[in-house]
Amino acid sequence: MTFRMPLALAAALLLAACNPGAQVADAKVEIEALQALYNKGDAKAFYDAGGDTLHKAAPREQLEEIMALIDARLGKIRSSKQTGFNTAFKNGATLTTITMQTSFERGEGMETYLFEGSGKDMKLAGWNVNSPLLNLSPEDVKKLTEDKGKAAR
Repeated sequence: MTFRMPLALAAALLLAACNPGAQVADAKVEIEALQALYNKGDAKAFYDAGGDTLHKAAPREQLEEIMALIDARLGKIRSSKQTGFNTAFKNGATLTTITMQTSFERGEGMETYLFEGSGKDMKLAGWNVNSPLLNLSPEDVKKLTEDKGKAAR
């Protein structure tokens, strides 16, 4: 009996930490803030909202370039609707993935946000935007190839 009580308490605390409803609600608050930063063109603040995982994956300059490309191809966000989510507890970390169908000024895209942590400790770990308008055309590839050739000289 005395062994079961601490075990039940530990299980209850773990379950509370991994409450999918709370995780999704916290992530949606973060997403609204991140989308506002994207629309302002504030890559620095967007990057600063990220956690260690995001910072290890890409330097600030790379995120600035990605945001500039997305803005050039798709424009500002007009509206966004959650289409999916997943929460998991892996290797001692709480992970929350939210998928958003997003309408931009010049087309549609699918945003995927990955967060680590819970509540006030929730940090952006990854952000992906998928849209046909982000695919490279043959002209884009040719220009990139020419630019690299010029830079190598």
